Parts: sequence; structure tokens; C-alpha cells
Amino acid sequence: MTLAIDGADLAAIRAAAVAAYPHECCGLLMGRHEAGAWMVEEVIACANVAIEPARRFEVDPKALIAAHRAARETGRELIGPYHSHPNGHDRPSDHDRAWAAEAGVDGEVWLIVPVTQAGSGAPQAYLFEAGDFRALAIAARA
Repeated sequence: MTLAIDGADLAAIRAAAVAAYPHECCGLLMGRHEAGAWMVEEVIACANVAIEPARRFEVDPKALIAAHRAARETGRELIGPYHSHPNGHDRPSDHDRAWAAEAGVDGEVWLIVPVTQAGSGAPQAYLFEAGDFRALAIAARA
């Protein structure tokens, strides 16, 4: 099980994490799923509208609606969100787990970027399925 993403897109996500620090950045991954691989074809940076942006992320609802509309129009899928963990780790937080379970987002891929004042760490991808997150490999998309 793999998340395939272009190196330039991954670099842009990492740069967004650094720019947003000490707050969490967030956005959406668009593409398609085929044969155990999620292929990222577009990365959409979104405003974090969470009440506590240093501790949580919430994708701007207008951007989420626009992404769903674009998915219908283009045949792409909304694969899932990405966000950063300022001064954190590359694993889903307890809040991430609770939110994903409550929202019922089975099948979504989450990409998490740890970031500190010194810069971003290596991103990690997860598949949320059956109430828990499972790590995915990240591969360069050709």
C-alpha cells in the first residue's frame, strides 16, 4: 500500500508546513486509487480555520466543497487531507484519531509533516480504515 506523490508536490507541502509554523498547515490531496496505490495528481493548499490552529487543523469548508465539486467534474477522487504537526511527530495525534473516527472517513489517506522552527521532517502517510490509521509507504510519482 503506497501513496505516490510528485517530489515537487511533497516539497511544496513541506514548505507550507514551515511557513505556517507555529500553526498547523493543511490542504487536500486529489487523485485516484488503483491497485493498492493512491496516486496524488493535485495538491490543494487550504486555509486552516481551526479555533486553535497551533494544535488542530480544520480545512476551510468552502475549499472542501470546491474539492468535492472538482472531483465530480474531473473524475478525480479526494484522497484525503495533509497537515503539519508543529513541534510534534509524524504520527496521527489522539485528536486526529478521534476526529477521523467521528467523521467516518474510512478509506482516506492522511499525510502528516512534522515541523519545528528549524524546518520540516520527513512526511508520513497513513490510511484510515476500520477505526485506525495504518502507515503507508511514500513513493515518488513519475
